[in-house]
Amino acid sequence: MDDARISRDEPVEAQLARLRRYGEILNDFGRMAAEATDAERLLQLACVQAARGIGIGHSKALRYRPELGDLLIVAGVGWKPGVVGHVSLGTDLASLPGQALRTTQPNIIDDLPNDPEFRYSTVLRDHGIVSALNVPIQMDGNVWGVLEVDSHVPRHFGPDDVHFLSAMANTLGLALAFRGGTREVADVAADAARQLAQERTLRGELQHRAKNDLQLILSLLVMQRRRLPDAEARRVFGHVLDRVAAIGVAHDQLNLERGAGLIDLAEYLQALCGNLSARREGVAIETTLQPVEMPHSSAVPLGLIVNELVTNALKHAFPDGRNGVIRVEFEAPPGAEARLCVRDDGVGMGPPRPGSSGTELVRRLVRQVGGRLEQPEQECGAGFCVFFPLVT
Repeated sequence: MDDARISRDEPVEAQLARLRRYGEILNDFGRMAAEATDAERLLQLACVQAARGIGIGHSKALRYRPELGDLLIVAGVGWKPGVVGHVSLGTDLASLPGQALRTTQPNIIDDLPNDPEFRYSTVLRDHGIVSALNVPIQMDGNVWGVLEVDSHVPRHFGPDDVHFLSAMANTLGLALAFRGGTREVADVAADAARQLAQERTLRGELQHRAKNDLQLILSLLVMQRRRLPDAEARRVFGHVLDRVAAIGVAHDQLNLERGAGLIDLAEYLQALCGNLSARREGVAIETTLQPVEMPHSSAVPLGLIVNELVTNALKHAFPDGRNGVIRVEFEAPPGAEARLCVRDDGVGMGPPRPGSSGTELVRRLVRQVGGRLEQPEQECGAGFCVFFPLVT
């Protein structure tokens, strides 16, 4: 199959035809995934259908091997002999699939040979790959690996391509989980009785080590900030310190007795707001929080959102020493989306400040929990609400 040069100005008829093709292929893959007898065949089917759907000559599935710290190409279409099952790629942020693995976000590269952010791996160079799209494959709440399509002609992958490949990866992850996926998953099942006996001790030890690691990171950042002569650089480091500290609060709230790394979101946000309230006299932080337990991986992004919005309000919503109130609310109505809101009665939103990255960070975190961000109208001040599906 030859890669076709794709125009950014695609006619509406072609777009509709492509979307219909994506729907048909996802339906076909869902049916075939239910019939696949083993993980190897399932992965190869995903690569074939991904290449067919996007109309491209190269695709591959990469499995993350934490014991080796790499991504092994375990299935693919269009690669020379000796690639599939043998070639592995890095998991660092300069690696195409590595960045998708680490950020759990889709990764689009239009011009790889001239992109300074990424490393041009030997296998991609040997096949003349210049454009690529990566999406994470998630299984049981963890990233199993990466599904990637590659083009040897310049190509821009748009939102529809991202949604199609993400849906393919999500279906693949569910199918792998249903079958037990890889040998590692089968080994876990076989060793379940032995691991259960060790679980409580190991959890406590891992929690303690994680907390120590965060404390070490904070210490290093504080030390580095003190050495910076530039005030703006110190300010940026301060923001990083705040965000790492917010993650540390989440570790303090972990209750391993109630489940595998569950956090009561109300307790977490209450502790977070308690830490923030001491930063500004005359500004009260009031909370109305419904108790809900959720995984650490979901609670931390929500905590970082609250940390970012409340910190921003403390800094900018009440100038000239004026008093005010910041309200943090969380509710999870049965059968409906959960809602997390941060509101203030300050001076309202002004124009974007030069160099500010807070709003973009919030939007990224909202996408991470699969939600949407809204700014409800109010008589005074500013407000932000995050609506998201609750995963407990």
